[in-house]
Amino acid sequence: MTYTIGENCDLILTHVDVNGGDPYGFVLTPDPTQKTSAVSIQREITAEGVTSIYIFFTLILADDLKNPNGSDHADSRASMYSTLLSYLGKSSGLSVGTVMGTWLGIGPLGHSATELHLVNATFVSIKLFNVTTYHPPVSESLFLNSLWSASPPADDALTWETSLWR
Repeated sequence: MTYTIGENCDLILTHVDVNGGDPYGFVLTPDPTQKTSAVSIQREITAEGVTSIYIFFTLILADDLKNPNGSDHADSRASMYSTLLSYLGKSSGLSVGTVMGTWLGIGPLGHSATELHLVNATFVSIKLFNVTTYHPPVSESLFLNSLWSASPPADDALTWETSLWR
């Protein structure tokens, strides 16, 4: 399945060992002050100039879940929960795709999730951290369309200089 932020998901997680390495889209809980959902980024800079970020968001998992475009979400609550736990079980190597781009080298650190299980839905508040050197987010389309190729590249392929490590 292809996930598109703002259409059939709000946030995309990717890890080489989860979901066959394919991106997986989740829906964020609605923010009552906005028309859309929110991802919060907290930045810290040490005296040595090292930048760390924390990424906060809350996902909603439900059988009758609606996508941002109003369509029915394709996956069940149980399927989403199982996949989410697989991502949270990785200590590094996560990529987090948002409307602002994709953060690479992310993982859980310490307390990483709080779960609230209700009859009709599950809410999971998540905190992730850059476990590698901080880099600003990259374009979601560049990240998802990075293809490795030998030189010279085909018209639809990217070279080592224009691609990202996944």
